[in-house]
Amino acid sequence: VTKTELEKLKSSYRQLIKEVNSAKEKYKEALSKGKETEKAKDRYDKATMKLHMLHNQYVLALKGAQLHQHQYYDATLPLFLDSLQKMQEEMIKGLKGILEEYSQITSLVTEELVNVHKEIQMSVEQLDPGSEYSSFIEAHRTSDIEKQEIEFDTSLLEENENLQANEIMWNNLTAESLQTM
Repeated sequence: VTKTELEKLKSSYRQLIKEVNSAKEKYKEALSKGKETEKAKDRYDKATMKLHMLHNQYVLALKGAQLHQHQYYDATLPLFLDSLQKMQEEMIKGLKGILEEYSQITSLVTEELVNVHKEIQMSVEQLDPGSEYSSFIEAHRTSDIEKQEIEFDTSLLEENENLQANEIMWNNLTAESLQTM
């Protein structure tokens, strides 16, 4: 679920609330006049059913986005960083092997080369793949990424008293659509 999809659902939600309120007023008006009450009631019921179904879609979309965000921040990113560190450690281990082999097969012709060779050998021996990148993540960590809150927009409920934030509406108008989900 993308942010754009959530915004579209929220916009449709606002529009349907207006339609339900308008249909409700027309139904009340038809009742008071005693004209076309069945037609007005049918319109009101249909608009209410659409609103309840959209409410359920919106709640489910929010929950899906929240689950996706949780999975990303709490599982995917940490696993990615662990994999990166392990890859770097393996690379250092391979490089250490290459340098050890190089230091063993190089010619020790002059005293200067012997000293350089000893320095190389000592440096290679000091390489520890497990500790080379142990502080890498801490040293290069970015500041905490501010998670964008994914919350039910309660302003959507200001004009409708029947629906609850983050709650699925289950009634005779929505039962069929919920059973197919």
